[in-house]
Amino acid sequence: MTDDGLRWVRVVEALDAVDPWSLLSPLQDDGARLMAWASPQQDISFVAIGALLEHRPVGPNRFAESTEWWGPIARAMRSQNLAGDAVTNSTPACLAGFAFQADTDRSDDWEPWGDAALCVPEVLVWTESGTTQAVYTIDTALAPLAPQLKTLQAQLRGWLTRAAPLDLTPNTPRPIAQPDCDSEWQQWRDRVESAQRQMADGRLQKVVLARAQSFAPAEAHTFDPLATAIALRDRQTNSTTFLIRRKDGRAFLGSSPEVLVRLHDKHIETVALAGTRRRGSGPNDHELGASLLDSNKDRLEQNLVATAITDALRPITDKLEVSPSPEVVRHPDVQHLRTAIQGRLTQHATIFDLVQQLHPTPAVGGLPRESALEWLGDNEHLDRGWYAGPVGWLTERGDGEFVVAIRSVLMQPESASAFAGCGLVSTSDPADEWEESRVKLQTVRRGLATGLNR
Repeated sequence: MTDDGLRWVRVVEALDAVDPWSLLSPLQDDGARLMAWASPQQDISFVAIGALLEHRPVGPNRFAESTEWWGPIARAMRSQNLAGDAVTNSTPACLAGFAFQADTDRSDDWEPWGDAALCVPEVLVWTESGTTQAVYTIDTALAPLAPQLKTLQAQLRGWLTRAAPLDLTPNTPRPIAQPDCDSEWQQWRDRVESAQRQMADGRLQKVVLARAQSFAPAEAHTFDPLATAIALRDRQTNSTTFLIRRKDGRAFLGSSPEVLVRLHDKHIETVALAGTRRRGSGPNDHELGASLLDSNKDRLEQNLVATAITDALRPITDKLEVSPSPEVVRHPDVQHLRTAIQGRLTQHATIFDLVQQLHPTPAVGGLPRESALEWLGDNEHLDRGWYAGPVGWLTERGDGEFVVAIRSVLMQPESASAFAGCGLVSTSDPADEWEESRVKLQTVRRGLATGLNR
């Protein structure tokens, strides 16, 4: 314990400019547990390594339990520079990921991930606007600070020495996709029509139906989560790319275009994202975007999402601002309607409270929320696991960011499953929604990378 009674100390060290993701190759070789994050639009990226502390809440109270676990730790934490002077530190102190829903009956693939996981990393390498720093988190109740710091610095120096330039385009054999069969399309069509019957009865306004596609690596290869994440990061420059790698080698990664919530000094930012078109070439691309703006079905879907988000935020915010009309945001494979929403937090609430209030948005669940989740439980027949769940981080002060884990893939050495969902409303056409899911799956499919068996 330090003299001021604070237990956990975060020591900040300036580094020469380095891409934190260049550490991923030696970290993957060493089998390290890690989380990587890249937000090109904010010019932020980081790699977080190891776990000083971990908590795995379960059940329907997992968000409140996260607040209860993290609060005392944050209050007993401070940041300092190498000289021991207190500093303000706005880098991630805690990493967190949540499944789409709490579930006592997980599939074999998702069972190790559980309902949620929170982690305080031992080492963080953070870059923002060209400035790089390392942050070492130390438990002073275990041993004196100085020797622990020296050990962590030596570990990081070793990884920096082995840091490798990133290959922008992995040159590996194309993974083998499990082909869609007629029965899957028929089941999809039946589910769309089932949802629309409930919409006609007034029990549903919207529901998001998801599906998964499985892939196998080429012969003599295994899936490479690092190369896949790099391919996604370098292609999806309007999205936030994340990679979570467990010590057992399992990985969950993706490039999400959807911010669930961003909190800084009580200022809240989020987006309503709904409505999709594929990308085209030349003038056709703008025609597709214009058709998205002109589509009654897509504008209805977008309006439902935006209204639900503002209704959820209004009781705890003031100065709530909503874009007067949605804009078209373009990604390499798809384009969406997006409405920016921001406000100021008026009540005492943590970022976990905000996540609980907003998740699942109608963009990944439906409306009314409980009716949509009940319909999905009865009809979707898919363990989403962490797909479409909140993934993100927070600082010791409680600021932070969570994205919705869409355009994502669950990866093991010998298998990968990509996920995509489509928002259904009363006017949805089953064939159009099926095609939309195929286009969305391309985001991950085009980045899947493998390496030779070792």
